Amino acid sequence: MNDAASTDGLTFELSNDGKLLATCEARECKPTLDEVSIKEALASCGLSKLFLFENALSTLIKQYNNVNERFVLEIGERRDGRCIVKINDDKMTASLTLIPPYGGAPVSLFQVQLALQEKGVVSGIMSNEIEAALKEGYATERIIAQGLSPVPGADAQFQSLIPEIRERKPQVDKRGIANYRDLGQIIVVRQGAPLMRRIPATAGAKGQDITGQILTPPSGQEIPFALGLQGAELDSSDNNLLIAAITGQPKLVPNGVVVEPTINLAQVDISTGNVSFDGTINIKGDVKEGMKVYASGDVFVGGTVEAAEIEAAGNIVIKGGVIGHSEHSGDPNEAPTFSAIIISKGSISAHFAENVCMEAGTDIIIEEFSMHNHLTALNRILVGKSGGKKGRIIGGITCASVLVKAAIIGSNAGFITKIRAGFNPYLQVQMDKLKLEIDANKKEQENINKVIGFVLAHPEKNKNDLLNKLIHTREKLEVDGARLHADRAGLLSEMTLAEHVQIIVEDAVHCGTEIQIGNLIWKNNEARGKGVFQIVDGKIDFGNTMLNVTGSH
Repeated sequence: MNDAASTDGLTFELSNDGKLLATCEARECKPTLDEVSIKEALASCGLSKLFLFENALSTLIKQYNNVNERFVLEIGERRDGRCIVKINDDKMTASLTLIPPYGGAPVSLFQVQLALQEKGVVSGIMSNEIEAALKEGYATERIIAQGLSPVPGADAQFQSLIPEIRERKPQVDKRGIANYRDLGQIIVVRQGAPLMRRIPATAGAKGQDITGQILTPPSGQEIPFALGLQGAELDSSDNNLLIAAITGQPKLVPNGVVVEPTINLAQVDISTGNVSFDGTINIKGDVKEGMKVYASGDVFVGGTVEAAEIEAAGNIVIKGGVIGHSEHSGDPNEAPTFSAIIISKGSISAHFAENVCMEAGTDIIIEEFSMHNHLTALNRILVGKSGGKKGRIIGGITCASVLVKAAIIGSNAGFITKIRAGFNPYLQVQMDKLKLEIDANKKEQENINKVIGFVLAHPEKNKNDLLNKLIHTREKLEVDGARLHADRAGLLSEMTLAEHVQIIVEDAVHCGTEIQIGNLIWKNNEARGKGVFQIVDGKIDFGNTMLNVTGSH
């Protein structure tokens, strides 16, 4: 025995094997004993740091007070510090937990090193973290070894060598004002000019886990230039360099560049015949009556379009106007037939338009007036210059998803003028298809849940791991269902535009004007001044709050 202390007939001793013993001598008269006096006695001889068993002191006090015979009770022990090393499942990190000593020896560096060795940790050991933890004397899952993650190889990359190539769109000046009449110059490259460089894929960098296992990363994917790049070819001395095979307009496509040649014509008439060109068409003069023009790029007309048809995958710019004629069957539910048709997947701009059918994938911009036309744009229709008195929409139907803006709508002559905004009819077909897919997915989930419930109720039917296969199928259906609902929400956000759109009138609205925003219709029966049609509290409101439209045209 060693390290003894006593109080009121009670002796505390530490045995040679590290056990803390309390010995009580038989006494008829004993003073009251409590935990405070016991702890003071232990502290007086340096035994207070020992580990005390749970409820040991309360048990000692109870026996002391109730037993008059001599007894010896084991109430605690000396414990050395311990360390626990844990490695995660992927063997990329090891953590250290230190359990402090109770009167015994603290954890040593050798003990930690031995624990790491037993766990097979040989790489990425962080000696500074171990030393810091030992110095502090405690740690809870402190990271002391870290593996080196492999770096996946990079896929082949494609670098454009034409800095000025860009999407053609309205040019913005230093004041942030967009000019919708200037869509930028057409970039032209000469034969042999470098277009794009291909940067080969890389192998990546190897890693190593904390057990010393080498981790090999996936190599990057080698992606070649796209096949069939029109107007482009590989450089004869460098297979990673794409150059222009002809002179023309470059256009970025996935994994490559195509060069679209540009055709220049004085005008389009009976002498040229109808024109269909895989590229950009530049017409200096007029497009005569009855002619057809198609381009996979842009179409520029320096003169007037006379009862002709123009279709382009890019933008259509007509410096003059468009004049056509229309025929109507007399049925109010049927649209008239137009001799002048202008269709663009980009924007359309013209000086004026009369008896024309126009469809644009983005904007329609008309400088002077729109008379008896059928205009459809998936973004905006702007007629007239901001702040000016010109810019009339007279008769016909004008449809835009986001904004219709003009100086004057309607006329004193009483022509019915219909303005529509706030919805995208082209998306309805996609919405109907999505609804069918969502309903089918929901039905499949209901059926699979019934089968899962049946198998759970009849475990004997779970053959060939059927239950897990069913659960896997259900999880896939749930993922597909979430994607379908997200797609539907995206379409709804595009279709439901009514509460955000506006129809802006900068001067006057005449009688006979019919305004439709979303599914709401408002008919004007009196002359009105300038204002804005928009949805307020679920109704069409005509007020004076003007939308801040950036840009001019």
